[in-house]
Amino acid sequence: MKTVHIEVLYPEFNNLYGDRGNLLYLTRKLSACEVELRMTETHLYDVPAFAKEEETVDLLYIGPCTERQQELSLLELLPYADALEGRIDSNLITLSTGNAFELFGEYIERADGTRAPGLGIFPYHAKRFDKLRFNDRCVGRVGDLKITGFKNQLSHAYGENPFPFLEMQTGCGMNPESKQEGVRKNNFFATYLLGPLLPLNPSFSEKLVELLAGDGYKPLGLPWEQQAYDVRIHEL
Repeated sequence: MKTVHIEVLYPEFNNLYGDRGNLLYLTRKLSACEVELRMTETHLYDVPAFAKEEETVDLLYIGPCTERQQELSLLELLPYADALEGRIDSNLITLSTGNAFELFGEYIERADGTRAPGLGIFPYHAKRFDKLRFNDRCVGRVGDLKITGFKNQLSHAYGENPFPFLEMQTGCGMNPESKQEGVRKNNFFATYLLGPLLPLNPSFSEKLVELLAGDGYKPLGLPWEQQAYDVRIHEL
């Protein structure tokens, strides 16, 4: 039986807006598959499992947090930037939601103009503002699939994005002037969208589960999920 190893980074604070629900939902889906599930919670100041040579992490997840905690996450992850980029090149799955999307860019500019260095894996950067938080309801498209979610953020992203995840149909992208949203390179997925993302988008979630489970994949039929998704898409 295949073992699926999931690592959650900094769950003590990277869990705003109910986005820890992504993992609860995903593990429920995987419970229907013929796999053995292993979950690792990596806390601040711990060495992450994805950076250990003896470990294979099938899915790495990091969710949204406050701006102060975001900078703590960056300080911890900077020594592992090469390992994270290696995951992307190796087609291993990484999912990043909310402002964790910004960690993978070149830098985060604070409202006072100073900068916190990013992981530098992608060429965009984030810029915070000192006004009220930006809120939005969104629908984007990747191929034939529509992805929906919400935004609540104190920053936008700017610059080049050679690997956009979504082309927005409703709501803003990386910033109000852009229709490109998030990053998708190989099996790396990063997006500002919250919700939680996976329960809101059952078809996208099933694709992740199938990638993780491989030959052990079995769909968990929950018809109300698709019904709720159809209503959300229609309303937006």
